[in-house]
Amino acid sequence: KILDEEEVRNQIITPLNKEQLFFSNAIINHFYNVLIVEAKAGSGKTLLALSGALKLVKQEHFQKIIYIRNSIESLDKGEDVGYLPGLEEKFRIYNHPLMDSLEYIIRTEHKRRRSKRDDISYTPLEDSEVSSRVEQMISNYGIETMWVGEMRGRTLSNSFIIIDEAQNMSNKTMQMVLSRVDSSCKVVILGSNKQIDNFYVNKYTN
Repeated sequence: KILDEEEVRNQIITPLNKEQLFFSNAIINHFYNVLIVEAKAGSGKTLLALSGALKLVKQEHFQKIIYIRNSIESLDKGEDVGYLPGLEEKFRIYNHPLMDSLEYIIRTEHKRRRSKRDDISYTPLEDSEVSSRVEQMISNYGIETMWVGEMRGRTLSNSFIIIDEAQNMSNKTMQMVLSRVDSSCKVVILGSNKQIDNFYVNKYTN
């Protein structure tokens, strides 16, 4: 079942500054079908986008959340993943920002609930319980991850789409991704030109 209203309300991340507030409002505002956010690492882009997506799916504006991240790893020697076995293992590492954000939301919601009760002292959730709640949230909100290489020939509908690490996408790749999206979707594009790892693009050509 979909989580109840109180659980969802507690999951919404509170903006900490005016930039985060503007971003959060733009996500909820239905006038915008595509948002592009260029901001430094650690500014809360993915977390705020996911928080807004959860709220809009709960309100039935969209059926699911799709998280897309370009499969470019750091060019620093020793950081490539080319020798990991299997596609699932290789692409799991690119979804860490999504999973980290889900875990943060769950732990924050748990802490808020416990702080409101005088009869129960606060104890952090065990990792196993967090993992179980993450899986439940993924199922309840129809959260999917997608690799850009599997998008050709597809049409994405009625979805809240988060495109992360967009600074590593070429113009051609971004055009391909956006051409897969129909007008029933909202797209949030996140990136930082100070974190470009793709050897073939720069801040002028991505």
